[in-house]
Amino acid sequence: FDLYSKKKYYFCNFIQCLRTNPDKVNSKFLFYILKFLYFRGSTNNLQNQTTGLRNLKLKEYSKLKIPIPYKDNKPDLETQKRIVEKLELAEKLKENREKADELTREYLNSVFLDMFGDINYNPHNFKIGTIRDLIIKSQYGSGKKADENNGEFPMLRMNNINYDGSWDFTSLKYVDLDKNEQEKYLVYKGELLFNRTNSKELVGKTAVYRKNTPMAYAGYLIKLKTKNKAISEFISAHLNSKYGKKYLLLKCKSIVGMANINAQEIQETPILLPPEFLMEKYEKIVEQVEQLKQNQQKSKKEINNLYNKLMQQAFNGEL
Repeated sequence: FDLYSKKKYYFCNFIQCLRTNPDKVNSKFLFYILKFLYFRGSTNNLQNQTTGLRNLKLKEYSKLKIPIPYKDNKPDLETQKRIVEKLELAEKLKENREKADELTREYLNSVFLDMFGDINYNPHNFKIGTIRDLIIKSQYGSGKKADENNGEFPMLRMNNINYDGSWDFTSLKYVDLDKNEQEKYLVYKGELLFNRTNSKELVGKTAVYRKNTPMAYAGYLIKLKTKNKAISEFISAHLNSKYGKKYLLLKCKSIVGMANINAQEIQETPILLPPEFLMEKYEKIVEQVEQLKQNQQKSKKEINNLYNKLMQQAFNGEL
């Protein structure tokens, strides 16, 4: 918070207020130091756990030694300010990267609406059918228990599909499948995976599998096989649209805190039936955007590495 701001802030009993001495330390500089110590794990041993919550031992926390630059036996406020400016610039780069990622997602949504329109209004007068009209077959995933490290095939689970239809491959388990199981439980490039069981807000997450090598998929997922990838991309965009999300939310059945949509119900979902050449055109745009997202991800990683490097340098006296 701005030390000289006239705004008043209130905080609850789960928050501790630290008021800095402006003659000794820049408040933003102290903020970055404490943030650095937290992410480095310095506070892990300064916590008590009660009834599922962790509490910071404030007395011990206040004794943490922090690196404050000095000059002529006095706190060097100018150096602190200079370090803050560099770290703020790096944080701004991170924020701009995240905004660009969001704009990319919004762009693809707007392209879909422009090309096909909202099914509620159907401005292009396409035929309306169901997802069953666009798929060859559906298949439930494997109920085999996956292992953290061992197995021929990575196994996709419901947490690997993000709400917006993108993928998160950071947490994978592995499974062995015989030939018969491979025919059923492997997903290939261009096929769809649908999350049939989850919380009510997350059930129905859908994504197109785009990798060249197949993966297994677990029992809470349903595979939808289509004639080609263009149709898969179109179905995925429809189910991830506002209409699709709302429809699935109304359609799902809640049982003991979990919601479910079965294979028959997903196939009965209303959908536009545009000409295939339009779906192919949309697929090409998706491929371009996916390539852009890969470049953005690389840029994001580089920016995060830069930020972490600057933090290390700042508090090791190298800036």
